[in-house]
Amino acid sequence: MDQKAILPRIIYKYRYFLLTLYFLVLTCVFTRPLISKITTHTVGGYGDNLYFIWQIGWFKQAIFDLHQLPHKSHLLNHPYGYNLAITEIAPLQILIALPFTVLGNPVLGYNISMLATFFFSGLTMFYWVYQMTKSWGASLISSTAFAFLPYHCAHFLIGHLNISAIHWFPLYFMGFTFILTSDSFSWKNILVMSAGLAGIALTSQYYLYMTLITSMGIVIILLCLKREQLLKGEIWKQFLLTALISLPCLLIGVLPYYLTHQGESSMRSLEDVMGFSASITDFFLPFTKSILAGKWVINHFPRDYWNEATLYLGTPVLVLAIYGVFKGKTVLSKKRIQILVIGAILAFILALGTNLMWKERPVMVQTPDWMKGILHQDTFHIPLPGYWMFRYFPFYKIMRVWMRYGIIVMTMTCAMSGLGAARLLKTIKSPVRNFTAIGLTGLVILDFMNTPFHTVAIKPREVDLWLAGQPSGGQVQLPLNQSYEESAIFYTLTIQKPLIGAVRAFPSQRYFQLEPILRNFPDEASIDALKQEQITYILLDEKVYDINDAFIDAGESMGLDFAGSMGGQAVFVIK
Repeated sequence: MDQKAILPRIIYKYRYFLLTLYFLVLTCVFTRPLISKITTHTVGGYGDNLYFIWQIGWFKQAIFDLHQLPHKSHLLNHPYGYNLAITEIAPLQILIALPFTVLGNPVLGYNISMLATFFFSGLTMFYWVYQMTKSWGASLISSTAFAFLPYHCAHFLIGHLNISAIHWFPLYFMGFTFILTSDSFSWKNILVMSAGLAGIALTSQYYLYMTLITSMGIVIILLCLKREQLLKGEIWKQFLLTALISLPCLLIGVLPYYLTHQGESSMRSLEDVMGFSASITDFFLPFTKSILAGKWVINHFPRDYWNEATLYLGTPVLVLAIYGVFKGKTVLSKKRIQILVIGAILAFILALGTNLMWKERPVMVQTPDWMKGILHQDTFHIPLPGYWMFRYFPFYKIMRVWMRYGIIVMTMTCAMSGLGAARLLKTIKSPVRNFTAIGLTGLVILDFMNTPFHTVAIKPREVDLWLAGQPSGGQVQLPLNQSYEESAIFYTLTIQKPLIGAVRAFPSQRYFQLEPILRNFPDEASIDALKQEQITYILLDEKVYDINDAFIDAGESMGLDFAGSMGGQAVFVIK
C-alpha cells in the first residue's frame, strides 16, 4: 500500500513526529489529571505505588549516595536487612525513573516511568502490526488499543510499575512469530525477539515465566499439528541465538529471584491462589472506570478483584480480530494468524487458573454418589490445566495471580485486530479509507476511555520529618501490621531509620512470633521483645491506640520516654 498516495502530503512528511505526539497526547488524556501534578501526586491511593517509589528512591540512595549495589537495603527488616528480590524489582522501569529522581524526586521518576509504558506500548505494537501489514491505519487502530487497554489502566491505577510495562510483548512476539513463519534466517527477527525477551526479564518475573510457558506451549502445539517447517534447523538456530543474546539480561533478572525463592518457604498454598483465577466474564466486562459502562458493571457484577481481573478485550478490537482470523488471504498471514490464535487460546486457558470461576466465585459441583467414596466431600471445584501445573510444574507455586496471563491474550488479540483492520481497509477506496481508519480508532478510544483518576499527594508525615533529625536507631510502627504496609516502607526514605517491617506479601516467621507479643504494648514482654530486635523508636497509630495519661505513664514506668504526639502518631523512645 502506497502511504504517500493515501496520506496528505504534509501529514506524510511529519508522520513519525505526529505519531509520537499522538501517543503523548493520548497518554495525558487517559491518565488525566496526573500530568498537572506529576511532581507531587500519583493516581489512586496509598498502596503498591509507594513501594515502587521507595524502590526508586532506594536505588538512587544506594547508587549515588552510598555507592553500593541496591539489591539489599538496610532500611527494611531491621536489624537483618532486606533482599529486594523477595518480590519483583523491575530494574528497567527504575532505570527510566532514575534520571528524573536525581533531578527531581522519586515521585516524579515513578510517574515518568509509569507514563512511559503507555507511550512505548503504542509504538511497539504499531511497529509489529506495520511490519505485518504496511498499513498505517491498521497499525494505528491496534496500537491505540494495546497502549490503552483497560488492563493497562487498571494496573497503572493500582500502582504496579512492573505489571504496567507491557511494551515488551509486541517486540517479543513479533520476533517469535516471524521466526516461526519465515523461510530464511533473519538477524532482524533475532534482535527484535531478543530485545523483547531481555526487556521482559528485566521488568517482571511474572511476565517472563508466563511468556516462556506460553511460547513453549505454542511450539508444542505446532509440532503436534505437523508443521514441518519447525523441523528446520534455521528456526532453532535463531531461537538459540536469541537466548544467547538475551542471556546476560536473563541472568540479571532471574538469578536473584531464583536464589531467593528456591526454598519451599516461598511456595504458596492452593487456597492462597484460587481466588486469582480469572472468570470467563472478566474478558468481556468493561473497566469499572469506563465512561460508557463502568457504573453498570459495578452495579451488576462483583469486582472485588478489579485491579487484577480487568481483562476486557474491547468490542471493536474483538470484532476486528475475528474478521482478521477469517479473512486472512496469504499463506504467510494465515500462518501468523494460526500462531496468534493458538497463543491467545492457550493464554486464555492458563489465565483461568486452577479452577473454573464465575463472577469471582469458584464453580462448585455436587459430588455424584459414586464419587463420594473417592473425594470424601459433598461438592468439589472444577479443576483446570493450571491446577496440575500448580501441583507439578517447576516454580509454578511461586506465582499467585494467574489472571495476568490475560495480557498475552490481549497482545495476540490486538495484533489480530491489526490484521483484520488492514484487510478491511484494503476493501475501501481512498479517501474513505482514511476516514474509516480514523473512525475505527475513535471507536477503540471511546470503548476504552476512562473517567478521570483520583490523585493523592505523596509526602512524608510530620512524625517522619521529626524522626529524620533524631539519632540513629531502629523503628517500629504499631500495630505491627502497619510496619508491613507500603506507606511505612515509603516513609523510611525520609526518616532514614531502619524499619522492622518489610513487604507484606511475603511476611517472615518473625512477624507471626512478634505480633501476639506486641499486641499488648506497653508491657514488659513487648518492650523486652523490641529491645531484642534493637528498636529505638516506637510509633503508635492514635486511631488504634488511646494515648491517654495512663497509657503514657505505663510506658514511662517501664523505662520509655514519651517524645510526643505528631500528626496522629505517638512516639515512645527506648532509652
